[in-house]
Amino acid sequence: MSRTRTALVLVTAAPVLVLAACAGLGAGASSTEPADRAALAARAEPAGIAPELVRVTELDGFALATQSVGVSGGDGMAAAYTRTDGDTLGTVLLRADRYADPTAVPCDELTGSPDEVLRCSVLHDDVHVVLEGEGVDPATLRAAAAAVRVPRAGELDHLFGDVPVVGPPVERGDLPPHGDGAPVDPPAVGG
Repeated sequence: MSRTRTALVLVTAAPVLVLAACAGLGAGASSTEPADRAALAARAEPAGIAPELVRVTELDGFALATQSVGVSGGDGMAAAYTRTDGDTLGTVLLRADRYADPTAVPCDELTGSPDEVLRCSVLHDDVHVVLEGEGVDPATLRAAAAAVRVPRAGELDHLFGDVPVVGPPVERGDLPPHGDGAPVDPPAVGG
């Protein structure tokens, strides 16, 4: 009788454990999914950044400097990641754009010493990402390039928390609609 109860408990417990494991995987899986286009647009467009150009990276020991996140170029994105080792500051700047930077070498071909500013590029889903490092070695930039991705939905508040919202251009009443665009300055006495 004892044997039957043990078997019954194991048979009953197994589906519960499987369901619990699946529920756990579902929650974990959604937290690793990239943010959807609408969520990116709601945060990026008011800042002047095209949602399709929003990219982040992950580097051990580096933290996103949220005040550095902003527009790069026309509607691209820029963000800086920093690390402090004692008195030494390491910085990795990420810039995402629609167009390739012909002066940046591919990150997997990067060579150089940690004393110079390093630059490299990587293509991520048709987005050209340039990484610049100062106080870091080439391996750090290669790791940053390998980790480039679209941010997760749960990261958007942190990523865009300090980004100023771009307003409409200021209308000036003293600029002529034709000519060289210089302000209208009527002649005064003696002019």
